[in-house]
Amino acid sequence: MDEYPYPLFFEATDFTDREKEKVRRYFQKRRDSGGGDCGNLEKLGGSVYKICFKEKEDQERVLQRKFHTITLPSGEVQLTVSRTSSPQTSDQPSTSQSLSSTNPNMKGLEKTFRIDVFLLFFLRDNSKAYKFFEKQLSSIGCTVELNFDEEEVLVRGEVDKGPGGGFCGAAEKWECQVDQVFIRLTETYLCYHVLEPKQVKMILQDSAFKTDDIKVYTESGYAVVVGEADAMKEKIAVLEKSLPTKKEVPIVEKKFKLVEEEFNREMRANCPEVTIIRGSAMITLEGPDKQVQSGAAKLHELIKNIKEKRVKFPTALLTFMKTSDAIPKYQTRFQQSLRNPVFFEVGSDLVLSSLSSDALNEAEAAVMRDLKVTTVQLQGATDLNRLKEILTKAKNEANSRELRVDVSYMPGASGTGTTKVRLVGYSEDVAKLNEVLHDFQMNQVSTQEAINLLHPEMVDCFNKILDLIGMKQTKVSLQASHFPNPCVFVSGPQCHVQEAKEALTSTLSSLIVDTLTLDGPGAQQYFQEEGKVTKELIEGSCRVIIREKQTAATRNVQRPQNTSRLGDTPRSLSYSSSMYSIVGNSAINRTNLKIKLSSLENEQVDVLVAPMLNKQLTSTNIGNSLLAKAGNILKLKFDSVLGSCAIAPGDVQLVDAPPSLGCSKIFFIECLPWDGVRGKSVQALGNGLKKCLELCAQLNLGSVAIPIIGPGIVLKYPLREAIQVLTDIIHQFGLSASSGSLENIHVIIKPGYPDSEECYHDVYKQLSLNMNQGGQAIFRSLTSDLDDIIMTVGSGVELHVVFGDITNETTDAVVNTTDFEKFNLDGVCKDILTVAGPEVEAELKAAKVNRGEIFVTQSGNFPCEAIFHVCGQRDEALIEQLVWDIIYYCEWYQYTSVAIPAICAGVGELDPTVVAGAILRGIKSSISSMNSLTDIRLVLIKIDVFLAFKEEAMQMYSPAVINRVQQQQQQPPPSVSAYLSSLQISSTSQQSVFTFLGLSKKDVDNAMEKLKHQYQTQCSSNTFSKEELEPLSQDDMMELKELVEAEGLFMQTDQSGTLTVSGLKDGVTRVMQKMNQCQYMTLTREVRVREEEDVYNRVVWCILANNGNWERLPKSANHQLEKNELTEGIIDAQGLTWEVDLHAMVATRPLSRQTTRLKRLENLPDFTFPLYWDPMAANETMKVVSLEPSSAEYQSVKEAFKRTVTKTVMKIERLQNVHLRRAYEAQKKHISDKNAQEGGAGEKPLYHGTTQENCHSIMTTGFNRSFAGQNATAYGHGTYFAVNASYSAQSTYSKPAADGSRLMFVARVLTGIFTQGKGSMKVLPLRNGQQPHRRFDSAVDKMDNPSMYIVFHDNQAYPDYLITFKGE
Repeated sequence: MDEYPYPLFFEATDFTDREKEKVRRYFQKRRDSGGGDCGNLEKLGGSVYKICFKEKEDQERVLQRKFHTITLPSGEVQLTVSRTSSPQTSDQPSTSQSLSSTNPNMKGLEKTFRIDVFLLFFLRDNSKAYKFFEKQLSSIGCTVELNFDEEEVLVRGEVDKGPGGGFCGAAEKWECQVDQVFIRLTETYLCYHVLEPKQVKMILQDSAFKTDDIKVYTESGYAVVVGEADAMKEKIAVLEKSLPTKKEVPIVEKKFKLVEEEFNREMRANCPEVTIIRGSAMITLEGPDKQVQSGAAKLHELIKNIKEKRVKFPTALLTFMKTSDAIPKYQTRFQQSLRNPVFFEVGSDLVLSSLSSDALNEAEAAVMRDLKVTTVQLQGATDLNRLKEILTKAKNEANSRELRVDVSYMPGASGTGTTKVRLVGYSEDVAKLNEVLHDFQMNQVSTQEAINLLHPEMVDCFNKILDLIGMKQTKVSLQASHFPNPCVFVSGPQCHVQEAKEALTSTLSSLIVDTLTLDGPGAQQYFQEEGKVTKELIEGSCRVIIREKQTAATRNVQRPQNTSRLGDTPRSLSYSSSMYSIVGNSAINRTNLKIKLSSLENEQVDVLVAPMLNKQLTSTNIGNSLLAKAGNILKLKFDSVLGSCAIAPGDVQLVDAPPSLGCSKIFFIECLPWDGVRGKSVQALGNGLKKCLELCAQLNLGSVAIPIIGPGIVLKYPLREAIQVLTDIIHQFGLSASSGSLENIHVIIKPGYPDSEECYHDVYKQLSLNMNQGGQAIFRSLTSDLDDIIMTVGSGVELHVVFGDITNETTDAVVNTTDFEKFNLDGVCKDILTVAGPEVEAELKAAKVNRGEIFVTQSGNFPCEAIFHVCGQRDEALIEQLVWDIIYYCEWYQYTSVAIPAICAGVGELDPTVVAGAILRGIKSSISSMNSLTDIRLVLIKIDVFLAFKEEAMQMYSPAVINRVQQQQQQPPPSVSAYLSSLQISSTSQQSVFTFLGLSKKDVDNAMEKLKHQYQTQCSSNTFSKEELEPLSQDDMMELKELVEAEGLFMQTDQSGTLTVSGLKDGVTRVMQKMNQCQYMTLTREVRVREEEDVYNRVVWCILANNGNWERLPKSANHQLEKNELTEGIIDAQGLTWEVDLHAMVATRPLSRQTTRLKRLENLPDFTFPLYWDPMAANETMKVVSLEPSSAEYQSVKEAFKRTVTKTVMKIERLQNVHLRRAYEAQKKHISDKNAQEGGAGEKPLYHGTTQENCHSIMTTGFNRSFAGQNATAYGHGTYFAVNASYSAQSTYSKPAADGSRLMFVARVLTGIFTQGKGSMKVLPLRNGQQPHRRFDSAVDKMDNPSMYIVFHDNQAYPDYLITFKGE
């Protein structure tokens, strides 16, 4: 069936698509056209268009209006619609037809109009209207004929010829006049179609519609009212008002149910004519408009007044309501039984809705009363399966008809191992199941009671106690425990627990308990091992229990166990070759561990360990670094060893090292790339490292350097796994008895990598954990290049250079380095603010700080008194000033300690060396102002920054450090008696205590006597005299103490200084062996000291200091260099460590790679070489050394000369004359001794001009008084020396040679005690007439600020340097 079955037609010119759509929308809008839902506009042919409507009523309403005016883009168009496809309307008349006429001057015309048939009926039935219509047509000479069958009106007329003799103009005029008549007809009378049945009925019944001027015509189902326009408008208005109103009100179903009853009651009372139609989510109200609007408002008001109440219920109860029939049950109940309906909804909460608050409260109370959830904690040990069986049966009975109650089981609090039972459902049913549960617990659940034990030792032997007292098996279980205190837990059914508790308490209280104390903790050790069987026999024969009583002093006394930290790791590594033999005696491994920040190729050790892959030297970065340092000779040695041999992962190949490396051998480990924790790569690396350490011990090598092998780009180990393997192997080696001569293991970490800090911390942590095993030290020491440096920089002020995190500091003040802008960048500022908290950060962000100012804030959560915020602005001078100000602030606030970071060295990216220099200078300049401040901590989180600070601090403050160390060394060591006293104090507290438990005192006393006797038979003692103990060093005494403690021996001393050691025989024997070893080592040390002293007297090793002066090295370093014992490098007089290349005579700092020169001088039996001299051959007594102009020595001599002389220095030569210097030193000693109380020898550098003729003589034989008087003798007949070089540079004294050059000596002159010179003076006068042999040492030109000194003894001056110069 066609969707749009009701067509209308009209004629029009061609429409565009856009205009068609606009016309369609016009007919679709009722308010514009009277139409409604319609289809698309269709063109039938020519100028005829069709549009179809879905409803007939819409079609009729459109027909009621004959003319439809539509505004289109091209202008307005007026359309006349019709039921047929060829409409003839008043505005579109049919073509006029000519009719024949008898009069040749007249022409007959006719025109047909299609009009509404009901208007035809009206003309027919209303004579007045028809006559008026007929009159209008007759006035223009026309007649009319009504055709009801065709619904047409036929008009006929005649026209005269026009002036031109034609009819065209007259015919057009006639047609226009006829059209105007029909237009007036349709405007005067209206046809109104009434489709609404009620309106049709109203029209038919209402007499007002039956007048002469208005006619009503009925058709099937509808009526048409026709009449004059004005009268029709009034009637139409009445009809439209009589139309019923329809209003749709959207609703929420659940809310409407709550108000439905009240709403219906209101509508029946106040709006009876309104029909209520219930739809889905919609209520339709239809009836008189006023009542419909009133009803809609009432419905809205009722819904608005609905109240909602959310009730918090346990989740378990809400779940029960959803799974049971509770919801529909309550819905029905609350809709019917309450004063107002209540809607019941369950979601995350229980939601109740109603018009009445009282109804809501009643509903809530009902649910709260009806439903319940109960949770019961099961007490003691419970047969849970049995309980579940009982509760399930009771639950099923309650739920036989409907779900009334549910049961669930939950674990109790974490770590308790208990269970909770939850009951949820209707209150009466929950109560019944709770009663079942209670009965079960009372009758069948186990409970637990505790009985306190008087002695902790009773816990570990409680089963033996039960055997001793004959306690039979009962229905309860007994469990002894140390926690929360020594006790026994009695567990079982409640009816039996109390009975057992009372019986056991009574029995335990009757036991006899006593203790036996034996000297030395070794007694416990003995009865735990060799004497264990004997102790058990005593227990059986005497019917007692014997327990070792652990004390703080004895818990650590145990023999090392065969354990390995590798075995404790989740991967449970084991290595293919045999494991180390474990220490079976008390010998302690004396290997030192050191973490070094360095490159492997720069290490000075006996052995370097390096990885390789597929037997390739350059397969790893470490191999490439070694090759770069050692050159091709290493490649040749490597290839010759590994070229033809077969090698497997984990194997080690030994290669002799070339001289350019600081080692004798290199151990290469064949490795595998990372293949997982349990893979072959870890196995191979572990085996290789183990073999390396074993080889060091077998070959009697003293030191080895091992890098962290694995984390590089080739092997690709995770960093922590690589560290784990290395530290585990070192730990196992420490536990072994095969360390041999290996004294030093260096773990090498290369600085400058992103993970260097993480690597260092992990290595240090793992090695620290490995330093001890079972209370016994397995390594002598653990040190690193990043250990704290502590220096005294003022009167009681300590400067700490610390590698660490400043947020761990607890000083009074903490310094934060910031730019006061970016607070979220990683660095010190972010770390400090994170700890301090948001209040400090907010205070800092709001601060306005000028350049160079310190902003002080509260500390917040930081454990200090205040935080000083500074900005160094990457300015060295500003940083130095800020440090001075920081110390000033500390003094102002009377703080005793401050922590300072590396200001601007992190995010500021300033060179760490520059920052270190600035901060240390700031501290140094503030020393005099420090009173309160005693502790300055420079806390540095980056390795490179710490090393830079360490280097600068050691150079800037080294004299203070050396003085402090020397003072400590000068303190006399503690006496042997003091050490013996400390040993006795610590040892007397180490006693073996045994607890005895028995049924009678007799049994206990008997057992104690037997145990004591058994131990005494296994003991011995040995006494060491004071003379045997005196040679022992402090280290020897400490090692002796460690051995005594490890063996569990007892020591006693007497007033004479003797030491008696007693205990198990084997332990005493080992102490005697240790004593012999110590005595041997003491003799060895004494020999070493004598050797160092002897070498020190014969040979002088010097190092060129930063100031350009040669400094003598200490005795130990002097001996190391002479004997080529350079594995660990040397330590100079400043405490700095140097690596040595004897071939090049060069020393290098390990970290900074700073280099300097070395020099060796060999003294003569009667002459000690000055440090600044160059070495001389054995038979050489005279040597002239031309100084390098770039040397500090040259510059120093030249600078002194140029202070008073402007002439050009051509060269400076050092004169090394052994004979002259020997005589000069003898004279110097003589004058020094003579004037010891008056200033000594008074040695001064003075000038003496000379000539080419005299120069050689002075150089070989010295200054000669015989030539006195050549130039002048104004102040005596001696040798003259000038204070200023300008005097000696006069041509009178320094006579020019042929080439213009001139000569001047710089002499060392012993001026001693001087007097005023006189021209006649040939011998210096006596200083005191009463002492005839004590004369003055020299004469001067004037006593007040002399410019010239005269000596009268040839050996009193030594020609040190010869300056050759030119100039007027």
